[in-house]
Amino acid sequence: MKTSVFYKITALILVLASAISVFTACGEKKPGDEDKKILLDISGYTIVRYDVSSKNIIEKTARLKSAIKETLGLELTVQTDWYNPNTPPDPNAKEILIDLTNRTESKDALEKLNESKDDDAYIIEITENKIVILGKTDHSTLRGITYFIKNYVMSSPAGNSLDITHGKNVIQDYSAVKNIMLDNRLDMDIEVISTVIGVPEEDPSDILGYPSHVKSTTFPSVIELQHQPNEEDNGTLIAAISVGEEALKDPLNTSGCILESRDDGKTWNIIARPKETIDPSIWGCSMAQIYELPAQVGDMPAGTLLFSANAVNYNYKSHIGVWRSYDCGKTWEEYVLVARGGGLGAGVWEPVMFYDEGYLYCFYSDDSNRKYDQRIVYRRSKDGVKWESVVNVCAFDEFEARPGMPIITKMGNGEFFLVYEYCGAGQQCFIYYKKTKDITKWDPTDPGTLLEADVGGKKYNAASSPSCVWSPAGGECGTLLATGRREFGGDGTNRVFVSFDYGKTWDTIENPLPYDWYGSLDLTDRIGYRPIMVLGSDPSVIHYINITDTPKRRVERVQYAKLRLCE
Repeated sequence: MKTSVFYKITALILVLASAISVFTACGEKKPGDEDKKILLDISGYTIVRYDVSSKNIIEKTARLKSAIKETLGLELTVQTDWYNPNTPPDPNAKEILIDLTNRTESKDALEKLNESKDDDAYIIEITENKIVILGKTDHSTLRGITYFIKNYVMSSPAGNSLDITHGKNVIQDYSAVKNIMLDNRLDMDIEVISTVIGVPEEDPSDILGYPSHVKSTTFPSVIELQHQPNEEDNGTLIAAISVGEEALKDPLNTSGCILESRDDGKTWNIIARPKETIDPSIWGCSMAQIYELPAQVGDMPAGTLLFSANAVNYNYKSHIGVWRSYDCGKTWEEYVLVARGGGLGAGVWEPVMFYDEGYLYCFYSDDSNRKYDQRIVYRRSKDGVKWESVVNVCAFDEFEARPGMPIITKMGNGEFFLVYEYCGAGQQCFIYYKKTKDITKWDPTDPGTLLEADVGGKKYNAASSPSCVWSPAGGECGTLLATGRREFGGDGTNRVFVSFDYGKTWDTIENPLPYDWYGSLDLTDRIGYRPIMVLGSDPSVIHYINITDTPKRRVERVQYAKLRLCE
């Protein structure tokens, strides 16, 4: 199935008591809501759009008609605003006006809309017998229709009446709440929350426990606690970041930072700095991932947090260590080494933990075998302490090939989906993916499939620092998301690839956390390095974290976004 995607940005209505309610409700009705609604009978209305509206607006107008029929049971007619001069439109006709029609109400609404300085604003206005949905641009008109469907139509009770509780005159500016509507009628609501973790050199303040001269970070990861024995801890967000190598002077001898948010990602506090203890002669806790055990492994109960990370002296040695925490990330113990390697060009890197059917897996990149420049391998353990032999996942015959940075997710059809970057051997670190029904069985010589989408005849590829996640929301096959650091075929800000058929076909959406990769090259070259997407306790929620840029301040920042797939 090939699915085209329209990207729109919906904003909050100022009179809302809570910004969170816009994206957490997803159109769900709560007991007693009907008693509080303000309703408007729209039987007898006609949907009227501008005669030369864009294809996207025409399609979205059809979606509005369908939503009204599905929710209210009303079959409204759609027509254009063209008319014969001998029979001008009836000013008393009941109409829903889409785009800049020739009706007086549309022109009056445009004057009000132009009072907003936001070039991407839209207006929803309800008069005595007209409903106007109009944006300053096609893009914002689409956002307005999307918002109207979600907050006026889909919240209405069954019958002929439209829920107009949100107001009769609303001008919406751009905000941090975004909405993506897909042609398969799946919505993705996004709340974007910025957490700046780098500061300009002239700012003397410290931030997150490391010196102010640190301006770059890498390998952000995030989880939502779901398996804690204390139920009050579940729902807490725990993030991990690796401080850039400017922090080598850090007396703590670590690049690891653990952060906590108990207010849905609005604010973050550093709660720990895991240290390298097994071999304190080398710098620890880089290239890290945080993971919560969903089931008991050995002596470690479900809910144990694992922090898998690389420790390295680039001149001669490296290892992958695993830390564990039994108190939601406040204290950590480095308890085992999964792999050992040499220095740069002979090391072990980029570990990722994954649990499946009684085994804890650690996938990682491996330079230590001289038969390969680099390969992807895994080791697995029944108790988290004793690890079985190395198994190849990607180990290509051509020595110059460097597959690396694996990320894995399990889909609803039972297949495991693994993305990785394929560098070297003439490759530009393009992202490839492989699938298997058995996580222990991979054809290591098969590179898999290039991540690629054809959108309107334009091909998109992603490269470097991949991520992926599968959600059961979004239809019969759920929704599979994959992304990378750079985009080929676009403007360099990279896109998120979306599949509704377990990776057989792909479309793209704009990155919910956009950044200028090319413009960041004069910073530290760490923008987008590397994103992580994970499933929340609500399977329709995806937590997304990435390194983005603030070029004017010449610093990097960690941004967190909450994606909700609403059917």
